[in-house]
Amino acid sequence: MSAADSAAIRDLIYKYFQIAKTKELEGINDFFVSDGRFSKFGDSPPYERRDSDRAMMLEQLQFASISDFDFNIEGMKIDLLGEDAAAASFILHSSGMVVDDYSFRGSTVNSVSRVTMVLQKDKHGRWRMVHQHFSKLPE
Repeated sequence: MSAADSAAIRDLIYKYFQIAKTKELEGINDFFVSDGRFSKFGDSPPYERRDSDRAMMLEQLQFASISDFDFNIEGMKIDLLGEDAAAASFILHSSGMVVDDYSFRGSTVNSVSRVTMVLQKDKHGRWRMVHQHFSKLPE
């Protein structure tokens, strides 16, 4: 894998998690393939495989609902899976406050998850996420 591809994938992943900090949700779709193939296994309910539409809706809801979000990525490894596909795996430490808009109550979130992301380079040479898999590490 070229250093440029590795840097582009790393940058994409960090920018993706920054959305939860900046709340710039209008740009979230730019992180994913645009042809409806995106899927996700999350580490929070619902635990089923989410198709592209459901995953997009839940991503926006999750990122909008958390305040004081912070994250740290540990041990990122990026592997090329051909000329236009890659897998990134890492440990994600995240924290924040999830606010329930109906009760105006918040609950603190601190989690450590194993994450794998499958990415594909589009025809314009930009890396996009095809699949995400999050699983919480036992405490």
